[in-house]
Formats: sequence, C-alpha cells, structure tokens
Amino acid sequence: FVVGSGNSMAYGAASAITEKPGSLYNPLYICGGHGLGKTHLLSAIGNKLRTKREKLTILFQPADKFIHEFVHAARADKIAQFYSKFHSVDVLLFDDVQYIGNKEQTQEAFFQIFDLLYESRKQIVCTCDSPPQRIKGISERLRSRFSGGLVTDLEVPDLLTKIAIVKKKAEQSCELIDDKVAECIASCSNMNIR
Repeated sequence: FVVGSGNSMAYGAASAITEKPGSLYNPLYICGGHGLGKTHLLSAIGNKLRTKREKLTILFQPADKFIHEFVHAARADKIAQFYSKFHSVDVLLFDDVQYIGNKEQTQEAFFQIFDLLYESRKQIVCTCDSPPQRIKGISERLRSRFSGGLVTDLEVPDLLTKIAIVKKKAEQSCELIDDKVAECIASCSNMNIR
C-alpha cells in the first residue's frame, strides 16, 4: 500500500484503529471506486491487529459470503448459529457493504450484528464503493450507523503516487526500473491501482 494524497486520511485512520480498536473511529467506513485499495487496506488492518494483539478475534467478512451464510442459515433454520458466529468477534472487517443493498432481511441481520458489536465497543470497519448516503437500497438506519464514525475515501491516485506504486511493484519483483519508464507506465494507467 503506497500512501499518497488520495488515500492518506484512510491510511491514517486505519493505522490509528490498530492502536486502539473499538475506541477510535468506530465505525470506520472506507469508500472508493473499484481497484483503489479498499480490500487491501482492510486486510492490512486485520494483519496488523493479529501481530499486535494476538488475543483479539478478528473476522474478515466479505458481504457476498455474509449473504450466502445468512440465506443458508435461514433456510436450514439455523439463524441462532449464524448470529453466534459474531458474538465473540472483537473486530469486524466487512468488505463491499453495497452488496447487501435491496436485501431487507440480510440488512436486518447485519443491523443487529452491527448494534451488538458497537454497543460492546468492538471495532467495525466497512468498505463500500460509495459514501453511505449514496448506497443503493440500504435502509436509513444503516446509513446512519455507517455515518456515525469516520467516513473516509480512497481517491484515484495522482501521478506521483502511481509512479511510487510502479516502483514498489518492480522492487517486489526484484526488478530495477528507470524513473522515466516508471513515469511512462504510471501516466498510461487507468483509473484504478490494478
């Protein structure tokens, strides 16, 4: 993760919550377009917390997996077991919240889990492709919950950040790359990091 002008606030907030999970920026809501590093940053939060605080129970939960597990639990009449998975969680890292849009029962389940964790001062971090006010098909009370902490975004990187990313990728591959070549590659890239 290369820190630049378009992602420094999100990076700073992510770093801060690894120091005091549950007390700073709770919930932390990170939004931005596809390929800008939301999932990467979410994973980094989890990895940092695992090394600093081994006893924390950290759950990385992609929204599509949450939906699948909830639907399966509802059909199998195992809703209590579904909810019990979240009772011992100290940090919930919920990726791509936009996927629960227009799914009322799934949103209700997520709302209950969110409130349980929040009231217990457990850290919640959500990612989405848009700010809370613009998520399609999300209930107003979930919008309110998402907006209740810190909402930060990841912007398309500027040219200097793109150059730094190209150089970092080359370095990771044990390759040397000329500055002018790195700039050429960076200036040709599209709107996302990938």
